[in-house]
Amino acid sequence: MILSTALAAGPGGSAALAFNTYPAPAITVAGGNSVIAVQTSEDGLRFYWNQYGTNNWYGEQVAANGTTYSPPTMVQDGNAVIIAAVGPKDSLDFYWQQNGASGWNAETVASAWSTYSAPSMAVDGDTVDIAAEGPNNSLTFYWAFNGSPTWGPETVAGPGTTYSAPSLAVNGGGVNIAAEGPANSLDFYWAFNGSSTWGPETVAGPGTTFSAPAITGNDGYANIAAEGPGSSLDFYWQQNGTTPWHPEPVPGTSGAVDSAPAIVAFNTLDLPYVAVPFQAGPEDSIVNPMQAQGDSTWELQVVNVALPPWLIAASPVSVTVNNGTENIASFGVSGQLWFYWFGTGAWHQELVAPGGAN
Repeated sequence: MILSTALAAGPGGSAALAFNTYPAPAITVAGGNSVIAVQTSEDGLRFYWNQYGTNNWYGEQVAANGTTYSPPTMVQDGNAVIIAAVGPKDSLDFYWQQNGASGWNAETVASAWSTYSAPSMAVDGDTVDIAAEGPNNSLTFYWAFNGSPTWGPETVAGPGTTYSAPSLAVNGGGVNIAAEGPANSLDFYWAFNGSSTWGPETVAGPGTTFSAPAITGNDGYANIAAEGPGSSLDFYWQQNGTTPWHPEPVPGTSGAVDSAPAIVAFNTLDLPYVAVPFQAGPEDSIVNPMQAQGDSTWELQVVNVALPPWLIAASPVSVTVNNGTENIASFGVSGQLWFYWFGTGAWHQELVAPGGAN
């Protein structure tokens, strides 16, 4: 579905204020099932899971109220689900649970006054990697071997460098991190696995970037999306091992973006694609731009097409791919937690949790 002219015209009225009413949920796939984690209204951490192929969702508490002070990040690690989030006194906490088990295990990654943004996490072989904004607008990286409670901290970039939550991806035998830099610039950092030396690059200069970015690695490329000037969506790509970054403003998005995007890479018919869901339009809909790697043509799909009041987007989105199908999670204006999936040529929505549950 191509983005309509009315939708692309930009936010309008009070509905546009709904974008960031709720924190972004986290979504991933574990054991073939889609799973979602959320920071609750009382600063707890809650987890939902769905048996693949059904619309039945089940919820459980990961951490009690007063433990969680940022949107979580979540990935699958072998046969376990792992979650990280900011804890009390700006600490960084980590939780894990074996698939199918009950009860969550907790660890402290970094102590008080260490973490000043939502973290980003990825599994890198036999290690887990986490990035977050550190003290005085620095950028910090943590890693641990699977099964070890000992986390190795590294400083990626010093004070005065980082002004958003970072986004981390494993790519080409190393780790890539993107973050908003000074004066609304966009910065990129990379390190080979096993090395503590980080290479910094400027993706886009001052006045270009107005949200936390999202990054993924795909088929030998790094891909970044972020909100650009004039509430637009900007996309940048770079072939691994090369220095130039290639910017692409996504057509039809000017004046329509009011939230940090999410990004995922997946293959269809053996061709790599990049999908970037974000909120846009006068009704705070969710829009999903898609592009084949290396092709500058974008297709914009409206995800929540009907747009009755209970489907209006009220949080940033998160995205994953399950069995070749794109999955998106977002909160609605009354606190409902929604799940969207693409199949049979159309988007479908499911209610994960009603308003007030979180």
